[in-house]
Amino acid sequence: MMPDRYDELRREWIAEHAGIWNVQKRRAELLNRQIRKRIRLAAGARPSPYDDNVMHPHWARRGSTVEIILERIVIGVCAVLTPIGWLAGRLLYEYTLRFIPERLRAYPIPALLSTAVGIGTITALLYSPDDTLAATVIAPYVLAQIPATFAAAGIYGILNGWLAVDGSASWWPLTPPPLPVDLTLPLGPDDLTAPSVFETLEPAEVVDLSPTTQISQSQQSLHLVRITLALCLIGVAWMSGAVAVGIRDAIFDIAVTPVPITSDY
Repeated sequence: MMPDRYDELRREWIAEHAGIWNVQKRRAELLNRQIRKRIRLAAGARPSPYDDNVMHPHWARRGSTVEIILERIVIGVCAVLTPIGWLAGRLLYEYTLRFIPERLRAYPIPALLSTAVGIGTITALLYSPDDTLAATVIAPYVLAQIPATFAAAGIYGILNGWLAVDGSASWWPLTPPPLPVDLTLPLGPDDLTAPSVFETLEPAEVVDLSPTTQISQSQQSLHLVRITLALCLIGVAWMSGAVAVGIRDAIFDIAVTPVPITSDY
């Protein structure tokens, strides 16, 4: 049985933000099946397992609706651009989950996205297109799988509802150490004073109901996630543009290079 890693909070977040995406609805249904299975194993009154209906995966669904077409486009683009990074990012996500909640109290989304931004920036700065078409395309394609691994792991954290867990929008949410147990024994005399026979009223506390303009810590952390996601998108656009320019220059060089004429005389 899988341990409870805030499954109820994540399932609720995924269901609220699923929209038209069936892949997200399937994630919520899989979490719901896992929650109900845990209840059946722990409780006496067990819910029926036949109510845990989950829709088919994307490759087994047929149709031409708008949501299915959009999902096919997104999945196809990701499979073509980052096949290795997608698989490695999924494995990195599963590996990071093993540390929750013993060592990590949440999933470190900004740390993974920031790592993808840093590695992607270094890769883009070191990229210099060659005269050959193969070196212009293959080299950045292979190197792009490294930052794509961390970006995919961070995106998997968002898609699996970890933003609903406090700390997932922080840099590295470590699990706090357990509080020390202090055994204090009162050695003084007991207070044997009887209660008063007259009713007394405590002074009312003054509550400040004025609106505040401060941004909560969770909103600040969500801004950090948005910034790192935006930087990842900018890096993808930058690298794609550089590769497109390199391909254009390579094709132009091939087109204008004169073909040597050999003579048998």
